[in-house]
Amino acid sequence: MRTPSLRRRVVLWSVSVLALLLLVVGVGVDLALGAVLKAEQRQRLESVASLASALTGLSDQSLADRLSMPGIEARITYRSGGEAVVGTPQAAPRPGRPPAPPASTTRVAAVTEEGGMLVARETLRPGVDLVLSTDSGQIEAELARFRLIMSIASVAAVALAAVLLPLVLRRAMRPLDELTRAATETAAGGRGRRLAPQDPASDLGRAASQFDAMLEELEGAERRAEESADRLGRFLSDASHELRTPLAAVSAGAERLIREPLEDADRDRVLVQLVRETRRAGRLVEDLLLVSRLGDLAVDAQPRSVRDLLEEAAERTAPRRDAPAVTVSGEDATVAADAGRIDQVLANLIANAGAAGARRVRLHARADGREVVVRVSDDGPGIPFASRDAVFDRLVRLDPARSAARGGAGLGLPIARGLAEAHGGSLVCVDGEPGDLPGAVLELRLPRIATEPAAAPSGTRASAGATAG
Repeated sequence: MRTPSLRRRVVLWSVSVLALLLLVVGVGVDLALGAVLKAEQRQRLESVASLASALTGLSDQSLADRLSMPGIEARITYRSGGEAVVGTPQAAPRPGRPPAPPASTTRVAAVTEEGGMLVARETLRPGVDLVLSTDSGQIEAELARFRLIMSIASVAAVALAAVLLPLVLRRAMRPLDELTRAATETAAGGRGRRLAPQDPASDLGRAASQFDAMLEELEGAERRAEESADRLGRFLSDASHELRTPLAAVSAGAERLIREPLEDADRDRVLVQLVRETRRAGRLVEDLLLVSRLGDLAVDAQPRSVRDLLEEAAERTAPRRDAPAVTVSGEDATVAADAGRIDQVLANLIANAGAAGARRVRLHARADGREVVVRVSDDGPGIPFASRDAVFDRLVRLDPARSAARGGAGLGLPIARGLAEAHGGSLVCVDGEPGDLPGAVLELRLPRIATEPAAAPSGTRASAGATAG
């Protein structure tokens, strides 16, 4: 792609166009002026010839003298061969008062061009002719002076344009210079610069708007790349940190099986421990992968009964021996939810309560405008006010010893919040209300669908195998 100087190209083209216009105008004016001057000269000869018919009773000499004017020679010739009478030019008339033509003109003298002279011939009487002549070279002299003046003025105008145009262009192209500086700063690593054109509909305004859009897309792509790299780095860091314990246990158990002769009972215990730690490592990897891609997670939200979701979560928890007893209460409503993901959220919240030592968990639903609120409360030790935000950070354990003993990695609540936000909802830790259990209270909000099934009667129902709340 050729990249000549835009300013130089504009100056050259502008000067060329100006010179061409001046040339066309000069030629046009020259031709028009020449035609006008010749027409005036012909008309003057015709007027003077017509004036002769009004000057009756004068001698030939007097008539020739009266008709001779500056630039016009009057001559009376005789066809018989007599000596011609030549008029003597009279004093020039005052400006603005040319000789008056006769009141009525019956004929117009024929004007011809002979050897650079305009000649008008008029018959005064039989055998006597009036010859009026004027030098057309005067017109050419006037045109020559006009051409000289026009040429000098045109050259001066072109030279002045060549000098002034770069200065004018420098000011007119400041927006383009601003765009170039912004591009240079962006290429050098600067971010956040925007042109913000005042008139986006203009030519430079459209270019500036597109440039700003390009910068937005560029910076957005960079942010996404940085976030992706950050997620990958955190995933690798978390994975290496969290997998260290189960892998160390697996390694120790495998070495013990290889190096020590064990009784059948001891060997079975070691094998069970290997299986348990292997499953724990697998769960950690799955949770870490899910946490790393929560920002890009897409959910298949469908209309679902919130009460059905809560009861299904309670029923899945009931068969586990160490799980807390779950009760479901409140009203029914329709939410836009991915059933599998919401079940995962509720399972994480119930498991988190059990890991904290809670024996009972209450799931209470109610409609709140365009949202459905699910309050998850337990009878455990609760969450200190200062830690209500921190518990949603990854790998945060309020009681590390107890969490490690139960196999928790501090990922349950971050996963639950991420899944809630993927639905367009939220998950926060809140104060207790009348009816909540005395421990921790977490509030899950999900988008509500206006068309709802008939509300189920309010009340409390214990899940299968669960104790009443």
